[in-house]
Amino acid sequence: MNHSITIQEFLALANKQNVHILDLRDPAIYDTTDLTSFTRVERIPLTQLVNQFTELDKAKTYYLFSQFGDDSDTMTSFLEKRGYHVVNVIGGATAFCHYLAS
Repeated sequence: MNHSITIQEFLALANKQNVHILDLRDPAIYDTTDLTSFTRVERIPLTQLVNQFTELDKAKTYYLFSQFGDDSDTMTSFLEKRGYHVVNVIGGATAFCHYLAS
């Protein structure tokens, strides 16, 4: 089962509790939207996640961000099948940036 939430749902949750973000974006585009300003962030680029996912803590729930949300949706399924608690943030960093701008 693939779990996803909207950026509005994510931000409401982040205002109530500490959340763990897994930022899957390439390091070259981290500066386009800074996710570290409001929560805990682990950065593992998508291209490296398949080799590094065992470094994640299975006791935590991770909210996955990619640039547009498509890659994080795919990786949510990948990680769920391996026993991790993960949630895709629909629209990713782009949705986050647009929400803050509105």
